[in-house]
Amino acid sequence: MLPKKHRITKKSFEDIFKRGKNYFSDYISLKVCPIPENRSIFTFVVSSKVAKKAVERNKLKRRSRYIVKKILDKAKKGCGVIVFFKKDSNKLNFYDLEREIIVILEKAKILDN
Repeated sequence: MLPKKHRITKKSFEDIFKRGKNYFSDYISLKVCPIPENRSIFTFVVSSKVAKKAVERNKLKRRSRYIVKKILDKAKKGCGVIVFFKKDSNKLNFYDLEREIIVILEKAKILDN
């Protein structure tokens, strides 16, 4: 589980959603916005269009939180990140999902190479 201090609140979600810059890949899109805090905060959104069953949506979010938790020390401070999953992203295995998340975070310049 991602520590609570690295999770987005409802108020900051709206702010990041409105002001954030978009980044896209085949299975994931990001909204990234600078925040005044000295840490990075994340949230993951899986629509019911991506996965019909709640079990599949929760599995995708749980895996993504674990991946981000592993790379949190390499993440740039002061970023709010909303991760949206696209169709067929629930069909990715863990290693492909990990690679996809790392690549798009590097593209958004949140992770250092």
